[in-house]
Parts: sequence; C-alpha cells; structure tokens
Amino acid sequence: MKDTTGVDGNFLFTKNTSATLPAIVPQMEEISVSNGVMQFNLKTSSPLTIELFDVKGNLLKKEVLKKAGAGAYLFNIAKHYYATNLFIVKASVDNHDVLFSYVTLNNGSYLINRHTADISPVSGRQAQIAASVDTITITATGYKTKIVPVTSYENQQLNITIDSAGAVSGTGRSSGCGKSLSDLKSGTYTINSAGLSREYIIDIPANYDPNKPYRLIFAMHWYGGSMQAVANDKFYSLKTYADNDNAPCIFIAPNGTGATRGWDLAEKDHILFDDLYKLATEKLCIDTKRVFSCGFSFGALFTYSLSLSRQDVLRAVACYGPANWNIWFPENTHKPIAFYATTGTNEPNTKFIYDEANKLGVKYCLLQHAEDNGCTMPANIPQATSKQHVSTEFPGCKPGYPVKFSSFQGQTSYNETDPGSNVNWIAAETWEFFNRF
Repeated sequence: MKDTTGVDGNFLFTKNTSATLPAIVPQMEEISVSNGVMQFNLKTSSPLTIELFDVKGNLLKKEVLKKAGAGAYLFNIAKHYYATNLFIVKASVDNHDVLFSYVTLNNGSYLINRHTADISPVSGRQAQIAASVDTITITATGYKTKIVPVTSYENQQLNITIDSAGAVSGTGRSSGCGKSLSDLKSGTYTINSAGLSREYIIDIPANYDPNKPYRLIFAMHWYGGSMQAVANDKFYSLKTYADNDNAPCIFIAPNGTGATRGWDLAEKDHILFDDLYKLATEKLCIDTKRVFSCGFSFGALFTYSLSLSRQDVLRAVACYGPANWNIWFPENTHKPIAFYATTGTNEPNTKFIYDEANKLGVKYCLLQHAEDNGCTMPANIPQATSKQHVSTEFPGCKPGYPVKFSSFQGQTSYNETDPGSNVNWIAAETWEFFNRF
C-alpha cells in the first residue's frame, strides 16, 4: 500500500476486507429483564409485541414487530419513565404471553416481578388482574414471616395480622389429635413397610399436648450415615432451634437399607415415607399443613425425589447438596412446593452443574421447582466467591412457594459457619425457611 502526501503533508492508507459472519441464533426461547432492559431471545421467526400499561390499565406504549427474525431483541423499559413509578409490562412472542410488574425506586434501582396470569386488553385498556399480581412480605423479630397477596396496585387497603413465633394458626389437624400417647413415644422402632422391616427414630416433645397440632419434620441421613447419627445431631440442629424458640416439633429419622444404609429401594423408600406419615398422623396430633423434609447428600437426593411427587403432603423441603440423578426419581407431578437447597462450590459429587447437556446438577433441581412454582427464571444464579455463604431467592414465585439457594466455597456439608462466626448458617437458614409456613 502506498500514498502520496498532499501539500499539507497529510497522507492516508485504507484497505477494506469483506467477511461473512455466521448468524447467531439463540439455543432457547427466553424473555428476561436485566438492568431495566427486557431481552427477547427468539429461536425462530415470530411476531413480537411489547405493551406498557399503568396501574389503571391505560396503554402507555406499544411496540410491534409483525415478523421478528431469529435472534436477540432489547426493549429499554427504564427510558419510558412516566409520572407513576409502577408499570405493567406485557410481552408476547407468537402465542406466548409473559407479564411483569416493574417498580422504579428512589435510588434509581428497580423491582421486577413476573406473573403468569392470563390478561388481555379490553377496549384499549388492560383488563383487571383477577389473580394476585404481587405479594407483600411482612417480617418482624419474634413473629412469623407472613406473605400476603396483592390483587391491585390502586386504592387497596390491607389489614394484616402477624402471629408470634410460638403461635399456631391456619393449621391442619390430623386424626391423631385428641388421642393420648400410648404405644408410640420417643424412641427407636420398626415398621413393616412394602414387605420389609424398616427402622426409624421418632422424637416427640417431652411436654406433648395431644390437642396441639405440631410441625412434623422428616430428617433423611447421608450415604453411610444412619438414623442414629441424625438424631445425635439434633436432626440437623433443627431440634435445637425448635427448643430455643419454644416451638416444639415432632421429628422422624428413617433408616436406609444395605451396608451403607442408602436410599436405593426406589418406590419402597417412598412407601416407607408414606407409612411413617400415616403412622404419625393417626397416633399423634400433627399439623398437616406444616410437614417438612430435609437431608444431606444421599438424604438430599431422597428428599428431592419426595419433592417431585409428595407435594400434597410436604409443605417445604431443604436439600443440602441434592442431585437429580444416581437414585430413582418419580415422575414429577409439577405441583408447587417450597424448595431450599445448598451446595459448596468445590463439591466433587453433587455439583452445581454436573452435566449441562442433560440438565443434571443442583442448578436443575432449583430450576425445576422454580418452573413449577411460577418463579422468574434468572439469567444466572449467583454463587459464593468466598467461605462467606451467599443466599439467593428466586423472584416472582407463587405466593407461599419460594425457591431459595445458598452456596459457599468448599465441599457440601450440613454444618457450615461463616468466617468469624460459630453459627451453623445452614440450620439457621432452614429453620427460618420452614418457619415461614
């Protein structure tokens, strides 16, 4: 290349090269919001519509692409600020509708909540949302957390009563209520289940009141562990919290089978859970609306498997290092259940992502229940970058059905403390999670 300088001494070299870049087509269709910008990932050509409404249903903005090609599209919600700081955003791709409520805050940030209600404009206005469009969470020291649905953003007055930590309200009373303790007391027992003699430990409060419905918590042991090891550890330390908060619970720790006492009898382990639940509810006063299960490692796998088909019995579960492979899992009924999971970022076995292609790992246990609970699917799930644990709760879940995840650097365990602390945060987080219900 060469050029000749002009009278001013300037010269210029230029060269143009043509290149054809391959089209970047998203692998999955997705609608998400990040930093005030709504992003659409389209696998195929589709009609695309975005509508922005105020809380009264007035249409503020409408963007339509009758035939958007495959690719990524952005819509900046943040630049469409009006007098009100609350918008309803309806995004439609082909025949699929997604609804967001978008609230701008004084500090320049925002809150976003995804809804699954089916809403259509009526005479140029957005129809009133029949189902709850949002929730308010009320917390106070010494009181139970309460989640209240909000059916309208305009002119709604809520009278809310919260219960003390020791109070029992909205309970379900089992058939065992009113019966005095007889042959079933705290101790180790055997039960005939699915043609096998199975062992379990049950712990009943010393001052048991047959007319008071109690929470029932199942605690599933780890690979090579035992019901006795779980009982010795105060049922993953939850009994200690129950006693300290004067909120006594009934605990059951079943035993696995084989040399390693594993949970590998498929349906028979699930039948054992059913039989123990039936035994407890028939002989004891159980709050049938507050039945829970927790477990570590192999016990987390078993608890996760129960969460797929026993949602009508279990209100919430806590899994310390779950996985969605390695044991038998029933077909998912897709009913909602409150779900909490933990893992260590250096865990070699129950990894956060074990197999991306086949959707195996803790991540996919979370995403499965997030989908079933109607939660907003985040673009990424934060993981801890130090020993200090990090907790993330999925937004937009159905009222009363949260999905929560905690991680820390290290290998997964059920007894972890943050730097400079002697508090087992896994037990503390689990107790707080179970006490929401």
